[in-house]
Amino acid sequence: MRSILKLPIHVVSMHRPTKATLEADLKIDGLINSYGYEFFKGFKYVSDSRRKWRENVEGIIDCGEYKRLHILTHPFWYHENERNLKETIYDFVNKANRERYDVLEKNITNLNEIMDPAEIVE
Repeated sequence: MRSILKLPIHVVSMHRPTKATLEADLKIDGLINSYGYEFFKGFKYVSDSRRKWRENVEGIIDCGEYKRLHILTHPFWYHENERNLKETIYDFVNKANRERYDVLEKNITNLNEIMDPAEIVE
């Protein structure tokens, strides 16, 4: 990933790690594993899974009870204009049609003669 992005990478975080992955306390040379024992067990962990906080995250921050917090947010769910879960999913899935067309347009000469962009179902 470093060579592809040409950026330094310091931290790795698995999406939906299994119990076995969490228990393995994986060490990855040169990287911080955000689900390693130190960060997952040594911190208070809260996440907005499916845009739903299972605990009152603001209360957790404000109470001062925890010295170390591991707060996971998923940017996918948040937008400049408020959307509910269904709107977010529908927009994401339906916009894929336009993205597919754009990819094809770069690879098929005169694609608009076969399919006009106005015909894309969004």
